[in-house]
Amino acid sequence: MASTILSSASYLNYLNDYINIILNYTDQNLIENLNKSYFDEIETYARSILTQWHSEELIDKQASLYIENVGYLNRKIASLTKTYSLNEKQSERIEDLLCNSEIIQLITSIIESLLITNVRHKDNFLRYLSILIDSFSSMKYSKSIFNEITQQVIESKYYKQYLIELISSSDIQSVHLFFIGAISQLASPIQNLTINELYSKFLTTFYNEKYFPNNIDLHYCTLGILSQLQISFLINDYSCISTLISIFIHVSTEYNKIFLLPILNLFNRLCIQSKTVACYLNTDELIDILLQYVTNQQDYQIHIQTCLLLGHIISEKQIIQFRINYKLTMKLINLLQYHKHEIMNILNSLLSLVIHEQIQFIIAHTYQLIYFIQLCKDYPIVYDIIWKLSFHSDIIDQLVTRHDDFLKQLPTLPAAQGILQNIQIKNSCRSPLTNGVSYDISLISSSKDHFIVKKIEENLLKHNFHIGTTLNSSCILLCVSEESKHDSTCQAAIRQAVLDCKKIILCIVRNPYRIDDWFNTLNIQERKSLNVITSSIEKILPEIEKNCRNNHHLPAITKRTRIVSPPSSHRTSQETFTLSPEPQQSPVEILPMVPIKKIQNWTNQEVITWCENNKLNAFSKILTHYDGRNLLALAHVSRMSAPHTIINQLRNDCRKQGLRLSFVEFVRFQAALDELLRLERNILRKQSISTLANRYVYKGKIAQQT
Repeated sequence: MASTILSSASYLNYLNDYINIILNYTDQNLIENLNKSYFDEIETYARSILTQWHSEELIDKQASLYIENVGYLNRKIASLTKTYSLNEKQSERIEDLLCNSEIIQLITSIIESLLITNVRHKDNFLRYLSILIDSFSSMKYSKSIFNEITQQVIESKYYKQYLIELISSSDIQSVHLFFIGAISQLASPIQNLTINELYSKFLTTFYNEKYFPNNIDLHYCTLGILSQLQISFLINDYSCISTLISIFIHVSTEYNKIFLLPILNLFNRLCIQSKTVACYLNTDELIDILLQYVTNQQDYQIHIQTCLLLGHIISEKQIIQFRINYKLTMKLINLLQYHKHEIMNILNSLLSLVIHEQIQFIIAHTYQLIYFIQLCKDYPIVYDIIWKLSFHSDIIDQLVTRHDDFLKQLPTLPAAQGILQNIQIKNSCRSPLTNGVSYDISLISSSKDHFIVKKIEENLLKHNFHIGTTLNSSCILLCVSEESKHDSTCQAAIRQAVLDCKKIILCIVRNPYRIDDWFNTLNIQERKSLNVITSSIEKILPEIEKNCRNNHHLPAITKRTRIVSPPSSHRTSQETFTLSPEPQQSPVEILPMVPIKKIQNWTNQEVITWCENNKLNAFSKILTHYDGRNLLALAHVSRMSAPHTIINQLRNDCRKQGLRLSFVEFVRFQAALDELLRLERNILRKQSISTLANRYVYKGKIAQQT
């Protein structure tokens, strides 16, 4: 061992040289050399210096810098646990090096001594100790090791004192780095309203759109605060969220990019809890920056978290504008397959994303539904994803025609029941429901809006309104918010109300919100919506009463198809699904089906004939060797590619044959092809769904409406 030969100073230099060499290792080289004895020597000597400081001995500059270097080395080693899937031996080796019982006990004792007295709080050695402790926060699952002692620090008088000092002064000392920077990153977030208010004040004080501080020590303390921000507090603090958006947007140098990942993590956690916050985060500037990070895959963790955030906040309009429906959908599905440790976060992002019709279309036409079905048993949230998807007719078609076994084995979950209900009402006609309508009004809202909705309900009851359910009420009050838009229960209830020709009253209960996705079908912008945000509940009650009094049913739309009975509102685990008997009272009139040859079976001559019939002269020449399958492939490529890309490729083909393809003819080709595909889908759907959808109805009796 070198320490028995060299003097203390020489040995320290010897170990420092080794550290500098190791810091230049690639990650792979570092993993391969972890078992080398010099790693043990480095860690042992670091513990001896910490023991000396804990015994109140003076530590010279050289020894302090050694602790700093060991901190950087340990951070590099610890990061391997988050970046790579290490085998058992490699994980045990890292744990033995960095988290052995001796170092844990020593660090804990040092922190305890700093809580007892503030005598050593001015010691500059705390700066170097902070870097060493920071390495533990870079290690996977390390927070639980120091959970008890770090919680004591966060709740101590010193922590609050130094946080207030930090806000009121830009003079950052070693003690601030230790308490606010290092300990905050190592500790699990705690529920403390006062501390969280101080965190928010810190961020709004030092960061704004006009000024981004270039202070490394301040940035280190900021990382500690970002790791401690409590989601339950932040979800209602829009000024703090705005500051975080500003920090994210104004990150400019490589150093302050350290903020990207913690802020992305915060944003994603916020979006899971609140769709209203997700809507607030949707700004053109933020979307532009996120799209830049999505294309830059140098840091895969930032890349993943950016994709997840886009899934939560992007709107239908932006999906169309940036033409990323296919790429974003397939990227998230790809992440599901290769990043199992992030699977719940990915599924939550998809749950937000699949509300968009553009995404539902992609999942249907790339046949990804089977992959979601395979995940259902292990992840119940997937039933909610499929429920949202099942509001799209093409998804319903696939469920009925391709996934019969899945439908037969659905569990008794609300989402599973919702999937079946969507199948059952697929071919239902719109017709006024008069039997059993004995209540004045029903409130449709998300459970996340329950505080304001409860106040509305209380006021309605005071004014003698009889409040019932969607089925037994004559009017429906939809509480408009981002939460209700993303709630499949609300979407299903409104869909049923429209089928029953119920009067729907719209009441905005929370800002911000977007009028898109299925809200578009209600023509909210064309109606006079009530608003409890700008008006008191008492003021809107006369309007509600007026709307209920003037309740005229919408005209019934009679469809020449069989109506499938809706399910009972109650279902037990013993209930099964079976083919419903034919209705006895009124005969079913079925429209004659016109036979059609599937496009995929067309010959090349039939493709040319179709082009000639639609006066697509250039296409009739360049598609001479195309059969039906080739035509469908071209339609798929045309949908998924940018317009300028596909037209340039087609023009190149035309030039080879001395032809000229005009933009007008290209547009007519796309319009004709879309219409052809639409006609085929409609005819085939009528042939299949009119018979198959009837199979999935409740076997049990339907409850009598009163």
